[in-house]
Amino acid sequence: MASDWVLSIDFGTSNTAAAHSAAVSGAIESLSLSHASNLMASGVFVENPDRIAVGDHAVNESQRNPAAYIPSPKRQIGPPTISVNGYSIPTWLPVAAVFSSVLSRASSAHAGELPAHLVLTHPEAWPQPQIKVLIDAAVSAGMPAEAITTVSEPRAAVAHYARSTRLAEGARVAVFDFGGGTLDVAVLEKQADNSFTVLAARGDNSLGGKNFDALIRRWVDQQLDARNPELLQYLRREAPIGIRVQLDDSIRRAKELLSDTPSATITVAGGGFHETLQLTRDELEELITPPLTVARQLTQATLADAGIRGPGDLAALYLTGGTSRIPLVHDTLAPLGPVATLDDPKTVVAQGALATWMAANPEPSGSQAPYMPDFTGGRDTTTRPLGGTTAPPGWAAAPDSSPPNQTAATKSRRTPLLIGGVVAAIIVIAAVAAIVLTSGGGSSNNTSAPSSAAPSSPPVTLSYNQDQVFAQLPAKLRSDLQNCVQDPYGGSTFNAYTVKCVVRVDSSLLSGIADSSDDISVSAYIDQRSSQRNLVKYEDVQSGGGYVRNFVAGPDSTSGVQFTQSTADAGPNWTASYANSNTYLSLDVGNFSSEDNAKTFLQRVGLLS
Repeated sequence: MASDWVLSIDFGTSNTAAAHSAAVSGAIESLSLSHASNLMASGVFVENPDRIAVGDHAVNESQRNPAAYIPSPKRQIGPPTISVNGYSIPTWLPVAAVFSSVLSRASSAHAGELPAHLVLTHPEAWPQPQIKVLIDAAVSAGMPAEAITTVSEPRAAVAHYARSTRLAEGARVAVFDFGGGTLDVAVLEKQADNSFTVLAARGDNSLGGKNFDALIRRWVDQQLDARNPELLQYLRREAPIGIRVQLDDSIRRAKELLSDTPSATITVAGGGFHETLQLTRDELEELITPPLTVARQLTQATLADAGIRGPGDLAALYLTGGTSRIPLVHDTLAPLGPVATLDDPKTVVAQGALATWMAANPEPSGSQAPYMPDFTGGRDTTTRPLGGTTAPPGWAAAPDSSPPNQTAATKSRRTPLLIGGVVAAIIVIAAVAAIVLTSGGGSSNNTSAPSSAAPSSPPVTLSYNQDQVFAQLPAKLRSDLQNCVQDPYGGSTFNAYTVKCVVRVDSSLLSGIADSSDDISVSAYIDQRSSQRNLVKYEDVQSGGGYVRNFVAGPDSTSGVQFTQSTADAGPNWTASYANSNTYLSLDVGNFSSEDNAKTFLQRVGLLS
């Protein structure tokens, strides 16, 4: 019997949501992706390319090996390969692990059958190569390419809201999608055929709920500095990852609770210490006003791009994404247009994506799936029946990494893919092309991405923990750093994990160029786009704004340093800002008494010749 149900997946930066046509009624419903929520964390834990945990399981596993954890695989979509835990893997593989888990849960609600059709969402501005990564991931998770379609996130959100609101032809609406890690704004216009045309779209991949979490964490540090400095020092220097994760969870819960209550508590415990802090809504709003001002400016710019002259030109300003629940978000955007919300803002995109497809295909079935271009690149996309392979409890079958000419009948080995939260749910797996897998020791197996061979990419594109940053620092510098903490607003990026340290006063690196009274600080992060942008900026911007700036090129064209002095400050005030577009390292070293001393320091650590 052919499957007669359909599924949509909204693969988000921080969380993933899904919707399906209900088994009995056929109505659109959100799909439960965990024991307590319609969401699952998008993060993955890569033990190795054949063992990938997802969701809450991945978050839990990250505590024992942070280098294997990718908290936001969506941010990695771009280069053909990414590096994690010593392996170079195809970009689509972590996404396939998430899709595999969603398909498993969805199939279990439909007698073990895969959906007749799958709809995937993506940012409006994504080019076709990035969209194709999602399609390749879905194929490797078991869906035939011809049964997959895609829709942009703002179109899907508007489709969901339009189900309950009648919009006239020519009506213009805006979608403000504020998630955990990104902000996307789009303006759309309704057409005579009930479709929507995107008039303008902008986004900020560095602005989201996690920025608010970082601001609250800074507030927590300030409170502890006044009330219990010993606990603060424990958190900064000695606390294991588990203690830090507990604090992050307490901060996130408080932030969410403050959408409904005037105050919330944050518990900080560890090392024999315990503090309970109370954060009020007024205090939260004061903390998050600066990034919300940026969000409003982005929205205003998008409205201007679309020719919106005032709030009267908008039929509605729809808010979606979990961060949009915060009351101050509504208040900040209210002057721009009539703010509207509906249902759970975290799942409206998934529901709208399904509504879009079902409106065009009122009677879905396996034989009625619309034709799609061939995204397989000649791959064998024959599926195997459910139950054709077995796996231990808690495991699901892995995306097949066999060469395309090798059929299911000739394969003698199946390596399971560890899926967090899935209990013996086995899904249909497509036969896909082989994968590039490079171990930390340097050995490799020649395989390729699903549809075509792709050139290799540099091993690290974004840092998510201290270990990844330290891996790119010169050994001489790394061994002489102390008191290292995360600086959420360090450097020039909100995306990357920024490490802020001080150089030991007895370090030989400082001999003759700094004394014990000079606090030489180092701030570093890894970010491909920022490093490239910084290098250009350092070379081009040479003076002005109350600063003296001098640029010195590195030993090749891929690196350089800008030495900056603030003419308004007294005392040690020279900072060296280093960027490398090959290793993606950006680094600031400050508080030197002269440019020559700062230059000597970088020469000693090997960053400047």
